[in-house]
Amino acid sequence: MDKLIDCLMKIGFSNYESKAYLSLLRRSPVTGYELSKQSGVPRSMIYQTINKLVSQGAVHEIPSDPLTYTPVPPKEFLGRLREEKEQTFNYLEEKLQTLESPPEAHVIHHIKERMPIMDKMKAMISKARHEVWLSLWDSEVDEIQPYAKKALDAGVRVYSLLFDCEPTSDFGKTYYHPHATAAVEEQRLGQRLTVVVCDHEEVIIAGFSQETIPSALHTEDPLLVLLAKEYIRHDIMMKVMTEKLGAEHVEEIWKGDPDLFYLITNKLLQKK
Repeated sequence: MDKLIDCLMKIGFSNYESKAYLSLLRRSPVTGYELSKQSGVPRSMIYQTINKLVSQGAVHEIPSDPLTYTPVPPKEFLGRLREEKEQTFNYLEEKLQTLESPPEAHVIHHIKERMPIMDKMKAMISKARHEVWLSLWDSEVDEIQPYAKKALDAGVRVYSLLFDCEPTSDFGKTYYHPHATAAVEEQRLGQRLTVVVCDHEEVIIAGFSQETIPSALHTEDPLLVLLAKEYIRHDIMMKVMTEKLGAEHVEEIWKGDPDLFYLITNKLLQKK
């Protein structure tokens, strides 16, 4: 009985109204005085309770002397209540959406420490539906590998640039920076810059270093997502061109040019 009272209270009945309605279901028609005795609702409150039940459409008042009361069958009463609430919910859903203002800006979330950063990367790859772009280092590859493989097996396109890693088939279309160029890149940036872009919708950019606490930013901002994806694409393209033309030939192009030297190394070319 307590469970029925709790449920009736959840749909808008008071404790007294719940007791009175349940009592009428067991025995009716009855007078207000009789209903007070059999339901346990105080006599001082019974007529206020009955009037509320009548206004809610849960109880019928039978003209007699004295007045008697009988419950509306539960199926009829609950069916009408369900329909009314459904109409109310539909109205609110439609009208409240017209009042909702779009977000003014995409939030950039800052994440500290290795574990939450890695967890975020794994979660992003796990829910990717179409495409994943990765720029990863050997120290992070083992943790990401099963998630990349699962995405690949699910038909997601995966493009990866791996630094200082052994060849693997678990990262989709994969390009590699060998140890020599990876070391130069880490020295130039002062950290291992790791990037994950998923479905053109979100990106996480993380920096791992032996000297500092790992940190990252995560966002769904379209411009930052595009920027990160283009960073990986251009890095891959530079890698392919270097392999096609030869590292020595590519170095000849930029090593003697002060501007290109600075762009590549982040250092000023010392004049001889």
